[in-house]
Amino acid sequence: MTPEACEIRFLVDSTAARLSRWLRFLGYDAVLDKTDSDAKLLARARREGRVLLTRKRALGTGSRAGVAVPGGAMPGAMLLSSDFVSEQLEQVARAFGLTQRPMARCTLCNSELSLVSRAEADGRVPERVYQSRSEFAYCPHCDKYYWKGTHWEHAGKTAAAVVSRRQKRRRS
Repeated sequence: MTPEACEIRFLVDSTAARLSRWLRFLGYDAVLDKTDSDAKLLARARREGRVLLTRKRALGTGSRAGVAVPGGAMPGAMLLSSDFVSEQLEQVARAFGLTQRPMARCTLCNSELSLVSRAEADGRVPERVYQSRSEFAYCPHCDKYYWKGTHWEHAGKTAAAVVSRRQKRRRS
């Protein structure tokens, strides 16, 4: 049985670094690990209950099972079949039933974002943003503020298209 998508935690190796930011944008816990050691990557995935996403054939063959995640066991590693991040995202979204969720993760460090009041964002975001937006989130680790602006909208359209392709393929 597949655990609920919101419980899935990912470990992304350096072969798919850009994918980690997209997964965070969608609201998923996705750690980037630039370790060159395959053994260390697999050990970390097992220890932290994460699914390793990689382009390394030796790691992503599916022969290494047993990463414990809430709700059951998942394969220890998933081989990403494309060099293109949009296709990687589609593959992962299809395999794990991912959907786009509200601002939940810092795209830089993966920390959980805190929703903050408009008053708390005053003076900490550009004035034009403060005047035009009402919802803000904050990363306490990076000291960075987030809001749903044009970048969020463009990225959201890209992510929605990926999720939509995943859902269409599931229906057929």
